[in-house]
Amino acid sequence: MTKLYIIEGSDKGRSFELRQGAIYVGRSPHNTIQIKDSAISRRHLKIRKKEDRFFIKDLRSKNGSYVNGIQIESDTEIEISEGDPIVIGMSVICLGRGCLENVMPFLDSIEISREVKKDHGFQDQDRRMTVHKNMELIYKVSDAIKESIDLHEISEKILVCLLDLLKRIDRGAIILFDSESREISEVISRSREPSEDTATKFSLPVVEQVIQDERAVFISDSNDKKDPELSATLQLSNIGSVMCVPLVSSRSRIIGVIYVDSDIRPYGFRMGDLALLTDLSKRAAMAIENALLFASLEKKGSRLK
Repeated sequence: MTKLYIIEGSDKGRSFELRQGAIYVGRSPHNTIQIKDSAISRRHLKIRKKEDRFFIKDLRSKNGSYVNGIQIESDTEIEISEGDPIVIGMSVICLGRGCLENVMPFLDSIEISREVKKDHGFQDQDRRMTVHKNMELIYKVSDAIKESIDLHEISEKILVCLLDLLKRIDRGAIILFDSESREISEVISRSREPSEDTATKFSLPVVEQVIQDERAVFISDSNDKKDPELSATLQLSNIGSVMCVPLVSSRSRIIGVIYVDSDIRPYGFRMGDLALLTDLSKRAAMAIENALLFASLEKKGSRLK
Protein backbone atom coordinates (compact mmCIF):
# COMPACT_ATOMS: atom_id res chain seq x y z
CA MET A 1 0.00 0.00 0.00
CA THR A 2 1.24 3.50 -0.88
CA LYS A 3 2.30 5.67 2.04
CA LEU A 4 2.53 9.39 2.69
CA TYR A 5 5.94 10.30 4.09
CA ILE A 6 6.80 13.44 6.06
CA ILE A 7 10.40 14.05 5.02
CA GLU A 8 10.94 17.53 6.43
CA GLY A 9 9.33 19.49 9.25
CA SER A 10 8.31 19.06 12.87
CA ASP A 11 6.85 15.57 12.23
CA LYS A 12 9.75 14.42 10.04
CA GLY A 13 10.07 10.63 9.84
CA ARG A 14 6.38 9.80 10.25
CA SER A 15 4.47 7.93 7.54
CA PHE A 16 0.82 7.06 6.93
CA GLU A 17 -0.87 4.47 4.74
CA LEU A 18 -3.16 5.99 2.13
CA ARG A 19 -6.52 4.28 1.71
CA GLN A 20 -8.95 4.75 -1.17
CA GLY A 21 -11.15 7.84 -1.08
CA ALA A 22 -10.57 11.25 0.52
CA ILE A 23 -7.76 11.94 3.00
CA TYR A 24 -7.56 15.29 4.76
CA VAL A 25 -4.24 16.76 5.95
CA GLY A 26 -3.92 19.64 8.39
CA ARG A 27 -2.96 20.91 11.83
CA SER A 28 -6.24 19.94 13.50
CA PRO A 29 -6.57 16.48 15.11
CA HIS A 30 -9.87 16.11 13.24
CA ASN A 31 -8.01 15.43 9.97
CA THR A 32 -7.20 12.00 8.59
CA ILE A 33 -3.53 12.97 8.92
CA GLN A 34 -2.52 15.55 11.52
CA ILE A 35 0.76 17.42 11.08
CA LYS A 36 1.76 19.59 14.04
CA ASP A 37 3.18 22.47 12.04
CA SER A 38 2.06 25.99 13.03
CA ALA A 39 2.39 27.20 9.43
CA ILE A 40 -0.11 24.59 8.19
CA SER A 41 -3.81 25.49 8.25
CA ARG A 42 -6.24 23.58 10.45
CA ARG A 43 -7.54 21.81 7.34
CA HIS A 44 -4.91 22.41 4.67
CA LEU A 45 -4.95 19.78 1.94
CA LYS A 46 -7.18 17.06 0.52
CA ILE A 47 -5.65 13.94 -1.05
CA ARG A 48 -7.87 11.64 -3.05
CA LYS A 49 -6.73 8.18 -4.04
CA LYS A 50 -8.53 6.55 -6.94
CA GLU A 51 -7.14 3.08 -7.70
CA ASP A 52 -3.44 3.79 -8.43
CA ARG A 53 -3.83 7.53 -9.10
CA PHE A 54 -3.53 10.44 -6.68
CA PHE A 55 -5.20 13.85 -6.74
CA ILE A 56 -4.66 16.78 -4.36
CA LYS A 57 -6.54 20.00 -3.63
CA ASP A 58 -5.44 22.97 -1.53
CA LEU A 59 -8.34 23.87 0.78
CA ARG A 60 -7.80 27.66 0.71
CA SER A 61 -4.94 27.34 3.16
CA LYS A 62 -3.26 30.48 4.49
CA ASN A 63 0.25 29.70 3.23
CA GLY A 64 -0.66 27.67 0.17
CA SER A 65 0.52 24.30 -1.16
CA TYR A 66 3.42 23.79 -3.55
CA VAL A 67 4.09 20.85 -5.88
CA ASN A 68 7.55 20.62 -7.46
CA GLY A 69 8.19 24.17 -6.23
CA ILE A 70 5.12 25.68 -7.91
CA GLN A 71 2.10 26.92 -5.95
CA ILE A 72 -1.13 25.18 -6.89
CA GLU A 73 -4.44 27.01 -7.20
CA SER A 74 -6.79 26.67 -4.23
CA ASP A 75 -9.95 24.57 -4.66
CA THR A 76 -8.58 23.08 -7.90
CA GLU A 77 -7.86 19.37 -7.89
CA ILE A 78 -4.71 18.30 -9.71
CA GLU A 79 -3.20 14.87 -10.32
CA ILE A 80 0.26 14.18 -8.90
CA SER A 81 2.73 11.35 -9.30
CA GLU A 82 4.46 9.30 -6.65
CA GLY A 83 7.69 11.01 -5.66
CA ASP A 84 6.49 14.57 -6.28
CA PRO A 85 7.58 16.79 -3.35
CA ILE A 86 4.72 18.74 -1.76
CA VAL A 87 5.48 21.71 0.53
CA ILE A 88 2.82 22.73 3.02
CA GLY A 89 3.73 25.21 5.73
CA MET A 90 7.25 24.38 6.91
CA SER A 91 6.89 20.69 6.03
CA VAL A 92 7.68 18.61 2.97
CA ILE A 93 5.52 15.56 2.31
CA CYS A 94 5.66 13.01 -0.45
CA LEU A 95 3.75 9.95 -1.68
CA GLY A 96 5.39 6.63 -2.48
CA ARG A 97 8.74 4.94 -2.04
CA GLY A 98 10.61 7.18 -4.49
CA CYS A 99 10.23 10.18 -2.20
CA LEU A 100 13.67 10.36 -0.62
CA GLU A 101 15.47 9.82 -3.92
CA ASN A 102 13.51 12.60 -5.63
CA VAL A 103 13.47 15.11 -2.80
CA MET A 104 16.88 14.66 -1.12
CA PRO A 105 18.54 17.33 -3.36
CA PHE A 106 16.34 19.96 -1.71
CA LEU A 107 16.91 19.01 1.91
CA ASP A 108 20.47 20.34 2.28
CA SER A 109 19.42 23.83 1.25
CA ILE A 110 16.42 23.64 3.57
CA GLU A 111 18.71 22.65 6.45
CA ILE A 112 21.13 25.46 5.72
CA SER A 113 18.30 27.98 5.51
CA ARG A 114 17.47 26.99 9.11
CA GLU A 115 21.01 27.91 10.17
CA VAL A 116 20.86 31.21 8.30
CA LYS A 117 17.53 32.02 9.94
CA LYS A 118 19.02 31.26 13.35
CA ASP A 119 22.13 33.36 12.74
CA HIS A 120 20.54 36.34 11.00
CA GLY A 121 16.98 36.45 12.32
CA PHE A 122 15.13 35.59 9.10
CA GLN A 123 11.41 35.03 9.53
CA ASP A 124 9.53 31.80 8.76
CA GLN A 125 8.02 33.38 5.65
CA ASP A 126 11.54 33.96 4.28
CA ARG A 127 12.40 30.33 4.87
CA ARG A 128 9.24 29.09 3.19
CA MET A 129 9.97 31.20 0.13
CA THR A 130 13.58 29.94 0.09
CA VAL A 131 12.40 26.31 0.07
CA HIS A 132 9.86 26.95 -2.68
CA LYS A 133 12.30 28.89 -4.85
CA ASN A 134 15.06 26.31 -4.41
CA MET A 135 12.74 23.49 -5.42
CA GLU A 136 11.48 25.44 -8.41
CA LEU A 137 15.02 26.23 -9.58
CA ILE A 138 16.25 22.64 -9.32
CA TYR A 139 13.28 21.34 -11.26
CA LYS A 140 13.56 24.02 -13.93
CA VAL A 141 17.26 23.41 -14.46
CA SER A 142 16.78 19.62 -14.50
CA ASP A 143 14.00 19.90 -17.08
CA ALA A 144 15.93 22.43 -19.16
CA ILE A 145 19.07 20.33 -19.56
CA LYS A 146 17.46 16.89 -19.68
CA GLU A 147 16.88 16.74 -23.43
CA SER A 148 19.80 18.83 -24.68
CA ILE A 149 23.21 17.62 -25.84
CA ASP A 150 24.53 20.97 -27.09
CA LEU A 151 27.07 22.60 -24.77
CA HIS A 152 26.04 26.19 -25.41
CA GLU A 153 22.34 25.41 -25.20
CA ILE A 154 22.78 23.61 -21.87
CA SER A 155 24.90 26.43 -20.43
CA GLU A 156 22.53 29.15 -21.62
CA LYS A 157 19.53 27.36 -20.10
CA ILE A 158 21.27 26.98 -16.74
CA LEU A 159 22.22 30.67 -16.64
CA VAL A 160 18.74 31.80 -17.69
CA CYS A 161 17.19 29.75 -14.87
CA LEU A 162 19.65 31.15 -12.32
CA LEU A 163 19.01 34.76 -13.31
CA ASP A 164 15.28 34.20 -13.49
CA LEU A 165 14.85 32.73 -10.02
CA LEU A 166 17.74 34.18 -7.99
CA LYS A 167 17.11 37.90 -8.30
CA ARG A 168 20.29 38.86 -6.43
CA ILE A 169 22.47 37.61 -9.30
CA ASP A 170 23.61 40.34 -11.72
CA ARG A 171 25.96 38.23 -13.85
CA GLY A 172 26.61 34.56 -14.35
CA ALA A 173 29.04 32.49 -16.36
CA ILE A 174 29.90 28.88 -17.05
CA ILE A 175 33.64 28.72 -17.60
CA LEU A 176 35.21 25.55 -18.98
CA PHE A 177 38.85 24.42 -18.94
CA ASP A 178 41.11 22.33 -21.10
CA SER A 179 41.56 19.01 -19.25
CA GLU A 180 45.33 18.96 -19.78
CA SER A 181 46.51 22.58 -19.55
CA ARG A 182 43.71 23.84 -17.27
CA GLU A 183 43.56 26.95 -19.45
CA ILE A 184 40.15 28.50 -20.05
CA SER A 185 38.70 27.01 -23.22
CA GLU A 186 35.13 28.34 -23.19
CA VAL A 187 33.15 31.11 -21.48
CA ILE A 188 29.36 31.17 -21.75
CA SER A 189 28.05 34.19 -19.86
CA ARG A 190 24.84 36.07 -19.28
CA SER A 191 24.06 39.37 -17.58
CA ARG A 192 20.84 40.73 -16.13
CA GLU A 193 21.67 44.01 -17.89
CA PRO A 194 23.02 43.01 -21.33
CA SER A 195 26.22 44.74 -22.40
CA GLU A 196 28.80 44.36 -25.12
CA ASP A 197 31.52 42.96 -22.85
CA THR A 198 29.51 40.41 -20.80
CA ALA A 199 31.91 37.66 -21.90
CA THR A 200 34.74 39.22 -19.89
CA LYS A 201 32.68 40.17 -16.83
CA PHE A 202 33.89 37.77 -14.19
CA SER A 203 36.61 37.76 -11.56
CA LEU A 204 39.51 35.68 -12.88
CA PRO A 205 41.25 35.54 -9.44
CA VAL A 206 38.11 33.97 -7.93
CA VAL A 207 37.92 31.39 -10.71
CA GLU A 208 41.64 30.60 -10.38
CA GLN A 209 41.26 30.11 -6.63
CA VAL A 210 38.42 27.61 -7.15
CA ILE A 211 40.56 25.66 -9.62
CA GLN A 212 43.63 25.77 -7.38
CA ASP A 213 41.84 24.80 -4.14
CA GLU A 214 39.29 22.53 -5.87
CA ARG A 215 36.47 23.91 -3.73
CA ALA A 216 33.84 26.64 -3.85
CA VAL A 217 34.53 30.31 -3.14
CA PHE A 218 31.81 32.27 -1.34
CA ILE A 219 32.27 35.95 -0.54
CA SER A 220 29.16 37.61 0.81
CA ASP A 221 30.77 41.04 1.16
CA SER A 222 33.81 42.19 -0.81
CA ASN A 223 34.59 44.64 2.02
CA ASP A 224 35.47 41.68 4.24
CA LYS A 225 39.23 41.76 4.78
CA LYS A 226 39.76 38.03 5.40
CA ASP A 227 41.45 37.87 2.00
CA PRO A 228 42.65 41.47 1.39
CA GLU A 229 44.11 40.81 -2.07
CA LEU A 230 40.97 39.12 -3.39
CA SER A 231 38.71 41.72 -1.74
CA ALA A 232 40.64 44.54 -3.38
CA THR A 233 40.30 42.87 -6.79
CA LEU A 234 36.54 42.51 -6.35
CA GLN A 235 36.12 46.12 -5.23
CA LEU A 236 38.05 47.38 -8.27
CA SER A 237 35.59 45.44 -10.44
CA ASN A 238 32.58 46.81 -8.51
CA ILE A 239 31.62 43.33 -7.33
CA GLY A 240 29.82 43.22 -4.00
CA SER A 241 29.21 39.47 -3.61
CA VAL A 242 30.40 36.40 -5.47
CA MET A 243 29.90 32.63 -5.56
CA CYS A 244 31.90 30.22 -7.66
CA VAL A 245 31.60 26.43 -7.56
CA PRO A 246 33.59 23.75 -9.40
CA LEU A 247 32.09 21.54 -12.09
CA VAL A 248 33.45 18.07 -11.28
CA SER A 249 33.32 15.30 -13.90
CA SER A 250 32.43 11.65 -13.28
CA ARG A 251 36.20 10.98 -13.14
CA SER A 252 36.56 13.54 -10.31
CA ARG A 253 38.27 16.11 -12.52
CA ILE A 254 37.35 19.79 -12.54
CA ILE A 255 36.12 20.62 -16.03
CA GLY A 256 35.01 24.17 -15.23
CA VAL A 257 33.09 26.37 -12.81
CA ILE A 258 29.74 28.06 -12.39
CA TYR A 259 30.37 31.69 -11.48
CA VAL A 260 27.78 34.26 -10.32
CA ASP A 261 28.17 37.69 -8.79
CA SER A 262 26.24 40.69 -7.58
CA ASP A 263 27.33 44.21 -8.44
CA ILE A 264 28.18 46.72 -5.74
CA ARG A 265 25.64 45.38 -3.23
CA PRO A 266 27.24 43.52 -0.30
CA TYR A 267 25.53 40.50 1.25
CA GLY A 268 23.93 39.65 -2.09
CA PHE A 269 24.15 35.91 -1.39
CA ARG A 270 23.44 33.64 1.56
CA MET A 271 24.83 30.26 2.55
CA GLY A 272 21.60 28.64 1.35
CA ASP A 273 22.34 30.04 -2.14
CA LEU A 274 25.76 28.38 -2.07
CA ALA A 275 24.22 25.02 -1.09
CA LEU A 276 21.76 25.35 -3.97
CA LEU A 277 24.44 26.30 -6.50
CA THR A 278 26.61 23.38 -5.34
CA ASP A 279 23.73 20.97 -5.86
CA LEU A 280 23.03 22.40 -9.31
CA SER A 281 26.72 22.13 -10.23
CA LYS A 282 26.54 18.33 -9.91
CA ARG A 283 23.65 18.11 -12.36
CA ALA A 284 25.24 20.69 -14.67
CA ALA A 285 28.62 18.90 -14.66
CA MET A 286 26.99 15.65 -15.76
CA ALA A 287 25.10 17.33 -18.61
CA ILE A 288 28.14 19.36 -19.73
CA GLU A 289 30.40 16.30 -19.59
CA ASN A 290 27.97 14.41 -21.83
CA ALA A 291 27.79 17.36 -24.23
CA LEU A 292 31.59 17.56 -24.43
CA LEU A 293 31.81 13.82 -25.09
CA PHE A 294 29.17 14.05 -27.82
CA ALA A 295 30.97 16.98 -29.45
CA SER A 296 34.25 15.05 -29.33
CA LEU A 297 32.69 11.97 -30.96
CA GLU A 298 31.09 14.14 -33.63
CA LYS A 299 34.44 15.80 -34.34
CA LYS A 300 36.18 12.43 -34.66
CA GLY A 301 33.40 11.18 -36.92
CA SER A 302 33.71 14.15 -39.25
CA ARG A 303 37.49 13.57 -39.55
CA LEU A 304 36.94 9.96 -40.59
CA LYS A 305 34.59 10.92 -43.44
